[in-house]
Formats: sequence, structure tokens, C-alpha cells
Amino acid sequence: MLKINPGNLLVVVFLALLATSCSNSKHLPGGDSLFKGSKVHIVDNEVAKKNKKALQNDLAAGVRPKTNSKTLGIRLKLTLYNLAGDTKKKKGIRPWLRNRVGEPPVLASSVNLNFNKELMVNYLQNRGYFSASVSARMDTNKKKKATAKFDVATGPLYKINKVYFNNDSSNIAKKIDSEFFKTLLKPDAPYSLALVKGERNRIDAELKELGYFYFKPDYILVIVDSSIGGNKVNMYVKLKKREIPQEAYTAYTTNDIYIYASYKLHGKSEDTSKANDVIIENYNIIDNKKAFKPKIFPDVMIVEKGDQYSLRDHNITLNRLVNMGVFKFVKNRFEPAGDSLLDVFYYLTPYPKKSLRFEIGALTQNDNRAGTEGSISWRNRNAFKGAEELLFKISGGFEAQYSGEVKQPNIYNFGAETDLSFPRFIVPFLNIQTSSQFLPRSIIKLKYNYESESDLLRINSYTASYGYDWKEGPHKEHQFYPINFTYVKTDTLNRDRDFNLLYGNLIFDGIILGPTYEFTYNSQGSIPKKNAYYFDGLIDLSGNLLGLAEKADYKTNPQTLLGSTYAQYIKLQPDFRYYRRLGNSTSLATRIMAGLGIPYGNSSVLPNIKQFWAGGNSDLRGFPSRLLGPGTFKDTANSYIETLGDIKLEFNAEIRQNIYKFLNAAVFYDAGNIWLYNNNPALPGGTFTSNFYKELAADVGFGLRFDFKILILRLDLGIPVRKPWLPENERWVFKQIDFGDPSWRKENMVFNIGIGYPF
Repeated sequence: MLKINPGNLLVVVFLALLATSCSNSKHLPGGDSLFKGSKVHIVDNEVAKKNKKALQNDLAAGVRPKTNSKTLGIRLKLTLYNLAGDTKKKKGIRPWLRNRVGEPPVLASSVNLNFNKELMVNYLQNRGYFSASVSARMDTNKKKKATAKFDVATGPLYKINKVYFNNDSSNIAKKIDSEFFKTLLKPDAPYSLALVKGERNRIDAELKELGYFYFKPDYILVIVDSSIGGNKVNMYVKLKKREIPQEAYTAYTTNDIYIYASYKLHGKSEDTSKANDVIIENYNIIDNKKAFKPKIFPDVMIVEKGDQYSLRDHNITLNRLVNMGVFKFVKNRFEPAGDSLLDVFYYLTPYPKKSLRFEIGALTQNDNRAGTEGSISWRNRNAFKGAEELLFKISGGFEAQYSGEVKQPNIYNFGAETDLSFPRFIVPFLNIQTSSQFLPRSIIKLKYNYESESDLLRINSYTASYGYDWKEGPHKEHQFYPINFTYVKTDTLNRDRDFNLLYGNLIFDGIILGPTYEFTYNSQGSIPKKNAYYFDGLIDLSGNLLGLAEKADYKTNPQTLLGSTYAQYIKLQPDFRYYRRLGNSTSLATRIMAGLGIPYGNSSVLPNIKQFWAGGNSDLRGFPSRLLGPGTFKDTANSYIETLGDIKLEFNAEIRQNIYKFLNAAVFYDAGNIWLYNNNPALPGGTFTSNFYKELAADVGFGLRFDFKILILRLDLGIPVRKPWLPENERWVFKQIDFGDPSWRKENMVFNIGIGYPF
């Protein structure tokens, strides 16, 4: 009987799929071939070498139809389509596999070479290659796989010689002429249709800021003269006088502004009545339900009565109304109100005032521990009729060991939190107004957290904070909490047990008092980019001025506040991420995260709730949660006691691949560790030194992500490949991997369940 080592099972499956995929051409209709793609070759030397490859790729990407998709080099969907076979059934695994998961072959006969030639010539002419020509052929090999080959002669690239604006006596033409130095059509720039469209949009945007509400880009004509020779063109920008209506020549001013604060999308006609309005600072507020205080709107609005119409101000106003967080829909319209005047109407549809939300998650560890976590939150979006948001949240969870020779402690946690936020800056003695498209928020937080590890320890923490959260743009966000007060009480239980629980950095009783500041930059938006960046930086301070004033020293001159010791430290935590799209369904995600905590004065280590940990389902996924490190330390006797550190370094990388609609896969690599800032005899090898790079742990793994839109369920299997607690020349453990050994699997394979992506 044939026996397959489980360690080689994935390789066997991969090879089987590869072999099957090679036979895809056997299932094609007679006389036809499988279209495997296109190759574009630029035959002349008019294109600079540095640009030739990119242009060839752009032309090849435009060929239609597209080829069958690939996963790890295999046409997996086509293979599954052929494996399912033809069936007349509408239900069952075969129809589902063929019609829902699978993908029919893209045939060479479906490729129209003449159509694609015309597409390429049109694309090149729009890029300034006016004399481009293309020839094409279809090459088919013995395996019935066809490649479309295109030979492209681009001809010379035409560049802009001079640009003229044909002015006339109208005010609108004078406005365009006065700003024409900003034109995108610069001499010696390559001709581009996209550049021409951009210029028309630029002029339109300029005019929209000058009150020309009814103007459109289509009213601008750009004439290109390529007859001047020397591969140059003259460009003439002019207005289409015969097509421009009279109102487009008029600069408009904002007249009356009406705000319907409780508008229903499908309401009655009286919902848009101007009766019962309340006038506040020239704004007409209509709120028949009296759900909002009228005075909150003037601070939000950027558009004011008597202002010249500005598209920018209008868009900022809409964004600010949305960012109040209480309106589900925000729309507006303009209505002529006499010569050069516009009345403005804003229709605001509120969210339900109160809402209840439930969340639940699960986790598992390789040491036979499993658990769950969940939360219930109640939200009031307009608590005091001033668009304040009041949140009450209760959360809890546990981890329990369901089997195993060595009984490990169960972990329980419970939390309660109250947040109250206001859509404006509330600063004593100051009135700070902003014109950003994002409203700032002032936030009050009260939080309690409880954690218990069976009969080992209990941690109670109480936090009160006041601060501000604001955005300076769509990609930059700031959080500043000048007031942070936390009291932590840690109780150790059953002190008679035969091990030393007091690692030193697990226990903290006292006060944490100091400001925090966090800056986040995220270049990702609603439109996917080829390259995207994310940065989050945190500065966390405690007891600095107080400790310096009292000359605190935890050894010789310990100090207290309100009868309790207080922490004194500086903590920095930068987190940088880089994302790159490798294809339509493949991407690379990387993260570098560092943490530096410097305890001094009144503290020898960071407080336990401020320290770093390593291992877990969003960290180093090949190691149990919070049990890695610090440094080369490894407690084999009490391996279930979490370890913490003052310093952390972590690197993660994932290749993410979409397999089928909601199903995504990933292969990953993680590396990192934690260390102590000061030496602790209870944790030998845990102190940070210049040899830190020799003490990094590493793991590799594979994961599945089920993207259900409302949540992403993540399953990751991690395997350690570098163990820092081993002797220095034995830390890489690739040679020890043995999937067929049950003992090895039990000690090394870590299965993680998580919600959302790890980074």
C-alpha cells in the first residue's frame, strides 16, 4: 500500500493540479486552441529604452479578451471547470464547481486581431504617436496553446510646440486668460489626450471657484495642429461660443441657505416646506422633529450667505456634514433666485438615534487552548441634541485548556467602557474653529479592565482620558490626549505554588499619568493603488515632569502619588507598512514594527499594561500568544506564564492571493522578539544588547481568509523556523521539520483563528 508522508501532501496535491492543468487543452473544441496571452514587440527605435518595456506592457494589458486567471502559476479555475465536466444538473457539487468556481477556457477563436490592432493604434495616437502602425498574427504550438503576437511601429512621438488661448471680450474668457499660466500644456511636453482632458478639467475647476456654477469642461475646445513639421504640434484652446448657454457666462453668489435636519428620503411634500424655519447666523434651519439644536450647524457650514459660489467650499461643507456622524444621507441642490443668485438646500437624513451591536470571535492555540471573545455596545448618535456620540461597551472573553498532560491556567478578561465625543474642539478659554473637510472630535473616555489567570494573578485597571481626534486630510490623522490617568492593581494569588511567578515585569501596582500622541498616515483609498503606505507612530509619556521635580529613583528615592507609586517612562512605537499590487488578484503586504520603552527614575520596567509581547494570531503566528521571549529566555517549567518586554522588533510579510470571490489565501513570514531595557535576574538572556539580531525568532505559514464583507474570518497555520532560546548555532530549525511526527506537530504547529487581516 502506498504511504504518503503528511509533510509531502501539499506538494503531491500541487503536482497533481499542475499535471491536470497541463491537460486543459484536451477539453477544447475541435480545431481550436487555448488563448494563453499576447506578446507585443516594438520594432522601431522611436521609443526611449527606459520607456519601451512599460509601453509594451501597457499595450499587452489592453488586449481583449483576457486570458484565464492563474493561481501560483496554475490555471486553477480552468482546471476545476474541466474536472467538473459537462453536466445537465443544476444542483450539486459538479454544477457548483463548474459554473460558480470554475472558469471556461478563453479560446483563440475569440480573439479578434483586427479589433485589437485598432485599439493599439488608437491608444498610441492618444499618447502622441500619430503615425503608429500595428501588424498581428496568432501563433499556435503543438499543445494547442495560442499566443497573439503584435509588431508595433510607433513612429515618432509628437511634442507640444506652442499653446495659444483664443481670448474674446467675455468676462469668462478674461478669467481663463488671467490664469492660463497654470496650463498643463507645456512646450516640449509629449502630446497626450489625457493631458488635454486634464487641461479642460483644470479650467473648469478654476471657473467653479470663481462662481461659474453652470460652466462645464465640454464648453472648451482644444484644436491640435500637427502640420507645422518637426514632429511638433501647436495647440489652440478656445471656448465653444455657440454651445455655451447664457447662464454659464454668469458668476453666481450664494443667497439663502436652507438646512433640513430631519429629512426623509421618501417623505411628504411638507418635509421640504420652508415654514417653521429657525434663522441662526443667516442659516435657515428646518427641523420639524426638533432633534437637533440649531446652533450646531453654523460651526459646521463653510458655505455662507453672500459668498461667491465655490465648488471647493461646497464639497467641504458636504464632507463636514457627513463627518458629524449623525446623518446617514446628505444631499443638496441649487435653485436660481434672481440675477446671479443661488439658493442652496441641504437635505440631511439622520441615522437611527440609538443602536445596539454584537461582536464575537474565537481563537485557538497549539497547546490545546481555545477560547472566545465578544462584546456588546450601545450607541446614541445624538445624545444631547448636539451631534454628541455616547457609547457604552461591555466586552469579555476566556481561554481554556481542553486537554493536555500539563494543566495550564485559564485566562478570563472583562472590560467596560464609556465614551462621549463632541464634533468640535473643546479647549478651555479658547474657541478653535477649523475649515477642514473633516470635523475634529473632543473625546472623554472612562474604562475598566479586568484580567484573571486562574489562581495565578488578577489585574484590575481603571482609566480616565480626555483628548482630541482630528484629520488634516484624507490620509493624515492625529490623536492627542493631554489627560490620561490610569490606576493599575495587580494581585498575585496562591503564592505557595512551587514556581516563581514574580518575573518582575508582570506585576505593577500604581498610577500611570501622562499624555499620549499618535499620528497615522494611510495612503490607501477607495481606489486601489499599485503601491500603498501606512505609518502609525505613538508617543506615550508618564510621570516625566513629576518624577524630575521630585528627583524620583526607584532604588534610592521612590515617590508616590495619592498614596500609590507612579510610573515614569518614555515609550515610542512606530509601525510602518507597505502594500504592493502584483496583479489583479495578487498583492504583497509587509510590516515593520518597533517599540522602545525607556523606564527611568521611579520605574525599572514599563507597567505591565504598557509592555510589549510577542507571539499570537496577529504577531509572530508560529509561536503561542505572549509566550515568546524576552530575548533568549525560555521557561520550560512554567511555559504557560506570559512574558513581556520593554523593547520590541517585528517584521512580517505576506503574499495574498484571491482564489474565488470571498476566498483568499496567503503565505507568510514573521520575524521578531521582545527584550527588557534593564536586566532582570528572573529572566536570564532577556536584556537588549548589541547582539539583538542574533536573538530574533522566525516562522513561516499558510492561511485562508474568508471575506464576507461584513467581516473577514482568518485561519492561519504557523510553523517556527528559528528558535532564539536554542544554542546560537542551532537556532535555525528547518532540518527538524517533520509533518509526519505527531510530537513535532504538537510542539510546533500553531493554528490561529482571527478576525480581519493581521496588518
